[in-house]
Amino acid sequence: MLHSGLDKLSALNEFICKVTRNLAGLTLIMMVFIVMLQIVCRYILNDSPAWTEEVARTMMVWTAFLVAPWAYREGLNVRIGFFADELPSRQRKFLNLVINFLICWILLVFLVESFGFWSRGLIIQANSLPIKVAWFYAILPVALTLLLFVSVELIASTLLLAADPTSDGRSTVLKDSEDL
Repeated sequence: MLHSGLDKLSALNEFICKVTRNLAGLTLIMMVFIVMLQIVCRYILNDSPAWTEEVARTMMVWTAFLVAPWAYREGLNVRIGFFADELPSRQRKFLNLVINFLICWILLVFLVESFGFWSRGLIIQANSLPIKVAWFYAILPVALTLLLFVSVELIASTLLLAADPTSDGRSTVLKDSEDL
């Protein structure tokens, strides 16, 4: 039962991570074009559109939040491993589990808070565009939910590996918990 549920969650996370990573790439490309437009307008036309800075900044934030689930799932976040690398394999796996539980707890707290943050944005008008800033903030609950899915997958994968060391690993991140 745990295997099939983890397989489904793993497949869902794989799909979501692929989509969000590609969306992050597109957002980054659009941000570069907007910044280039701003530079051309400022230095050639001597008149920069007011909206470009706000939109480019928002796209930078969206890019980071869109790529975060993929980076977390693949173990691509920055880590300081000199302490963990010296531990025996079993203790590294336990430490990895504890860290993923803490990350899950933090994500839950941030997710709950993000809804209030987003709703407060419904009463604030953007500086340069005729929209509410809540639409800039909308990435927070979405990305935190996706990160939570990844966190649950990592915890379940680590627990499955601990319970059945002969398991082939249901998650792409299991390889990291073995190496960690």
